Amino acid sequence: ESFFSVALPAFLVVAAIQGKDGVRDLARRSLRWRVNARWYLIALLGIPVASMFLASVIYGVAPLNALVDNWQLLFTLILPSLLIRIVFLNTIEEIGWLGFLQARLQDEHGPWKACLLVEIPFALWHLPGLLGDTGGQLSLALVFLGILAIFQLCGRFVMMWLYNNTNRSVLLVGMFHATYNTTINTYAGEFIPVPAEPWFF
Repeated sequence: ESFFSVALPAFLVVAAIQGKDGVRDLARRSLRWRVNARWYLIALLGIPVASMFLASVIYGVAPLNALVDNWQLLFTLILPSLLIRIVFLNTIEEIGWLGFLQARLQDEHGPWKACLLVEIPFALWHLPGLLGDTGGQLSLALVFLGILAIFQLCGRFVMMWLYNNTNRSVLLVGMFHATYNTTINTYAGEFIPVPAEPWFF
């Protein structure tokens, strides 16, 4: 789905505008892995470590106890989920969102404005999924979309920062995006024992 709706259109538009050189450039940036190890640590550990720290500040030792008691889930559930998202979902998404659209907007308008402009279609792209989650209740889906868009925008700023500091590596951005989604959708549910509503926020 992400390939046909985001990555492939990005490559087709680049091919039409810039030809083979543009396609090769986008492909190289999408697979760029030779970056300093600290950027891998930030992309892969920043969100889950920060989440566990903040959850412990709010809920005491319960999240840490859950992590210690169920540490094996890091390898049997969390890591497989993360790898699937990196390879098949989020890196492919970011080829279009950041590698193509946000990078072009940054060249024209600078990084801050690029993040704001990309967040509009990026948020709306998630609306059908939210409609499904809310049983087709448009008003509720729009409320959730507004809340989600705030977190997404923060993520877009972080991803722009990662991209600009890793010699334009879309791969690192995809790893961060995958870690963000895995933390919220899988990791938090296993290790932060809170009801669904606080978990969403």
